[in-house]
Amino acid sequence: MKKSLLLIFLFFSVAIVAQQKHPYTNSICTYEKVEDNYLHGLKSDNLGLTVSCAYYLGEIKSTKSVIPLMAMLRNGKTQEERLIAALSLIKIGDQRGIYLVSERAKFCDCERTRRTCEKFYIAYLNHKYSKQYQYAFEGDEDLIKLAAGIDQRIAEFNN
Repeated sequence: MKKSLLLIFLFFSVAIVAQQKHPYTNSICTYEKVEDNYLHGLKSDNLGLTVSCAYYLGEIKSTKSVIPLMAMLRNGKTQEERLIAALSLIKIGDQRGIYLVSERAKFCDCERTRRTCEKFYIAYLNHKYSKQYQYAFEGDEDLIKLAAGIDQRIAEFNN
């Protein structure tokens, strides 16, 4: 009898404790909160935090971050900031960011940034049009040769 009462008491006490909310489990992690935190981190003076936030904004394809990343690509203090901003803009795929990366590939004063933006832009174009080459050119030998020539020029350009 005592054992059964002890087991019942133990069962109810565990059930009551399990229902209590932990202070940290009350917060819900949503995409909007994560995105806002990364956007807030872009404004930091800490270079590592700024660069990592820019990278992860590209990973989550945040459309809210296009304008701040474009500003970072234009006005970044270091090459790392500019390069990560260009990479993230390419990953997001917004046309405004893609256009800025293509312009930086042509007109940037810094050679490393210019060459890297060229590579990012060419990789974007390869990815965008590679699937169309497979299906659009089936059976048309002239177009297949043209596409192969374009691919060869891109490969030469990359080297």
